[in-house]
Amino acid sequence: MALATTAWRRFAQRSCVGFLSYGRCVCLSLATLLLALPAVAQLATPIPATIATDLSERHATLRNAQEAYSLHAVSRTEPVSTLRQQEETASSGLRLLELPAVEYRQLPESQLWGEWITTASGERAWRGALQLEEAGWNTLYFGNYQLSRGDMLIIANEAGEVRGAFTEANNVASHSLTTAPLYGERLTIYYYPASSQEESLPWRLEGITTALLSAIGEELPLPNGNHSGSGGSPWFIVKGLECAESTVLHPEVERIARSELMLVVRGKAFCSGTLLNNSRQDGDALVLTAAHCLNANYSCRDLKYVRQSAEQTLFYFNYFSPTGDPLINGIEEQTLAGAELLAYNEEHDMCLLRITGVRPDVPQGKCAIPPSYRPYFAGWNANRNFPAPVIGIHHPQASVRRYNRADEKPTLESYEISSLPIRWIDSHLYIKKWNAGTTAPGSSGSGLFDKNHHLIGALSGGNSYCHAPYQDYYYALSEVFTGYSDDKCLEPHLAPGREQKIMEGLDPFADNPPMRLSHQLYSPMRDDVAIRSADDAIQGVAVRYDIDTSVQYLGSVLVLGAMQRWMPVTLSIYADEGGKPGKRLYQQSLTNPSYMLVRGSEKAPKARVLRDAFQAFFPVQEGETLQLSAGTYYVALEGSAGEPLSLPLLLSKAQSHDIPYAWHLVGSSWQPAQLGGAPYLGHYWVDPIVLGQLKANGTNSVLMTDEPRIILEGERLQIILPTSWLEGRTPIELSLYSSSGQRVLTAPLTYSSSYLQLSDYALESGVYILHLAGGECEQYSCKLICP
Repeated sequence: MALATTAWRRFAQRSCVGFLSYGRCVCLSLATLLLALPAVAQLATPIPATIATDLSERHATLRNAQEAYSLHAVSRTEPVSTLRQQEETASSGLRLLELPAVEYRQLPESQLWGEWITTASGERAWRGALQLEEAGWNTLYFGNYQLSRGDMLIIANEAGEVRGAFTEANNVASHSLTTAPLYGERLTIYYYPASSQEESLPWRLEGITTALLSAIGEELPLPNGNHSGSGGSPWFIVKGLECAESTVLHPEVERIARSELMLVVRGKAFCSGTLLNNSRQDGDALVLTAAHCLNANYSCRDLKYVRQSAEQTLFYFNYFSPTGDPLINGIEEQTLAGAELLAYNEEHDMCLLRITGVRPDVPQGKCAIPPSYRPYFAGWNANRNFPAPVIGIHHPQASVRRYNRADEKPTLESYEISSLPIRWIDSHLYIKKWNAGTTAPGSSGSGLFDKNHHLIGALSGGNSYCHAPYQDYYYALSEVFTGYSDDKCLEPHLAPGREQKIMEGLDPFADNPPMRLSHQLYSPMRDDVAIRSADDAIQGVAVRYDIDTSVQYLGSVLVLGAMQRWMPVTLSIYADEGGKPGKRLYQQSLTNPSYMLVRGSEKAPKARVLRDAFQAFFPVQEGETLQLSAGTYYVALEGSAGEPLSLPLLLSKAQSHDIPYAWHLVGSSWQPAQLGGAPYLGHYWVDPIVLGQLKANGTNSVLMTDEPRIILEGERLQIILPTSWLEGRTPIELSLYSSSGQRVLTAPLTYSSSYLQLSDYALESGVYILHLAGGECEQYSCKLICP
């Protein structure tokens, strides 16, 4: 049995629409990659064409050369199975996820492994090659980093994939630079100085961590949904997390969910952390996490080591699934690198960081995180008294963002772990039982929020599992807010000069907010998707968006299925002419996004192409500004040089529009989309991110409204209530009536998001009326059809 609202219609799955499938991939050539490389994965500068050409030629020459300096590891973590690591973590109680890794420290002076060269254009440059003991995902750490205007630092692997260019924009007070992971066992570093007279290098390579990600892939389960083949994805283990739902199923926590980040420390340790607001409300990039995330579970407690861990931390924004079931991998292109230690207190397991790898061109007092990241700085409550229920948002097993809820108010307790050299006395909030969700390794440092969505604590550890969701411990903000020196408590950084214990959250771009426009992400039929199959007759697809005010285009998110390989793709934006795509306003070549592979024992370098669906973010081209006035536009993806478009975009099954919103490029003409010979009134999953004050319902009801939302997922009915309806303490009463007026079920609703398993009720085929009443709400009814 399935229910459907009369507002939504389904279409039969035809030959051109298939389930998510699996495949392999190949990499683009280095020249193609460099010339179109977007500034993603961390703040970087596009590589000029002259340098790209030089790199491409040198890569072709050096591909098979043996001239590389061999490095020898100073330490090695032996690979262990995921289950064994879970057992070891359970014995300690801490919820840090650490991958096996190879460490290279105390590297030789640069003159031993590199040399000054002359490029084909006669310019002076430096090149050095390093041979590692084993292939893996390599995070590089530079010290004495202080580049001048025009200088460029670039890292490439043997496959021609690159990180950079890094420039003076990456200069920070600590004179350090941490790079996003790059796969390989042979790395080449290029430095192009602005001055041909330069003799010394304004940086020093101090260390490399090679994470052996393949070692955690042995127990990856099959992906959810009707898929086949071996499953899994980068940083992504689903096993044992079925009870911890994706945050997308709980839109009531959307803002605070945007404050939750995934942290990768020293290239191998995974934690969670929360962006926090401060009393200056200036968008300062403050991140609260757990001390044990930076001191290797209290095995390296020297402050010098902890500060270096902060400098060598990567922060992943918006790593969430846009669907609830099946899960889709999150965006990996929105990251920042490097931080400084502001406050650190082992007596409470507290650690407060400030991200340093932010945009350098932003005036002081303004948020320097890119607007396209859509950051939200969570509010906080440093009082011992707070309202329940409490909510946990985290990245267990380094997977997409998850949701927990405990209805009972946690109590302040002591937390002791026999294997640790420390005991926490009356400092932690004790979760006796989760009513929804669980934590896992990787959840450490994640935020605990009260009913008002104020942060009240951060996770240290515990022993909860889906089958036994009991006993987790969060250090309490109230106990480490004051009472210590400035470098050991939170008040001097969150409320400097004020006696303030409660702070509301901050959307730093609220006056001109960045928004992800989407026909699917906010739809009641969000999870009802299929995958587009290639059609040789179609050179491109386009999606219509109606915008009610002037906006600035920041980039687009593509939601994709698996593919054999990434073919050249062009993203365009067209103006509307006569109800169809007309004049082209913008054009951009899309390269294969970088991908951190976790897959069994594979060790071949791969680009970011998955054996499951994933999201990828492509920002607007560096240096370009595209302003769109109110009107109708089409975001299009086209094959290169007139070739058919092979990109396996996800598309909606529900045909939710009265006029064509999906278009196909056939020859040189845009035509309303057809699937299986019939008109298709759904849409492809291409979501532009724009900056501007959009009106409610001005872009297909993207903004939240004061009406409830009824979402049908198979035989599970989700009811999402506006927050204002629950301001009183009286539950909302849900009633379901048959067409004859007989009430067939009733249920009280006390939370913003509730579920009913309709298979528990013997409902016959026919029409039903769902009615909501009580509490602070106006009465609401909608029609449901039971086929």
